[in-house]
Amino acid sequence: MSFGRHLGAASLAGLLYGVLVAGVLGRLAMRVAGFTSRPELIGVATSNGNPVGEVTFAGTLAIAIFAGVFAGMGGGVLYASAEPWLRSRRWRGLLFGLGLLLLLGFTVITPENIDFQRFGITGLNVAMFAALFVAYGASTAFFFDLISRAIAGTGAFAGGLLIVAWLAALGAAALTALEVLSVGGVGDLVPALLFAAAAVVPPIVLWRGLPRAVGYAGFALPLIAGGVRTLSAVVQLID
Repeated sequence: MSFGRHLGAASLAGLLYGVLVAGVLGRLAMRVAGFTSRPELIGVATSNGNPVGEVTFAGTLAIAIFAGVFAGMGGGVLYASAEPWLRSRRWRGLLFGLGLLLLLGFTVITPENIDFQRFGITGLNVAMFAALFVAYGASTAFFFDLISRAIAGTGAFAGGLLIVAWLAALGAAALTALEVLSVGGVGDLVPALLFAAAAVVPPIVLWRGLPRAVGYAGFALPLIAGGVRTLSAVVQLID
């Protein structure tokens, strides 16, 4: 499969399940947190201004679009980078989800978000949002395989899906560049650097035929750096 098709299939799979995970499973996790909160906290505004216990279609749609699209496409780019290295692994979706949790979990599971400890059960909240990363990874890997097989076929459906995949690839490239260039401007450059290292170094290794150890290092170093921050955040929250 060409690089464009590969990136397109991964971006489309990541986009679809980024919207699903953020818009549906993410809201479900928030609902569980609200349900397990103390009665006197029902109706109290969360850090993003939404009342606890209130789930609206508009709020769910906003999260699905703004969080799901950006995060989903970014995750698709990372899966496009990781998939050739995980292709022989039976549980590659699970491995990718766990790696994504280590790499960028601290951007969501953070002590700076007081809602983790203020509403519901802290340990349960952390576990639910950690599970979202794993669910996203497993779903993206599964549908990447389906989309890849579909666009490799013939006929109108395969051709139309291929066009959509190419559009997803272009959108993912543009949004990823925007994310990498803008994150540092708001104070924390670490997520952008970790993302860039994991997304760019391994594909270059395969493209240029460099030693595979360099590619593994391109994954390992960001995973270690991100994992330290993620595990530190989890410990601070549940301590």
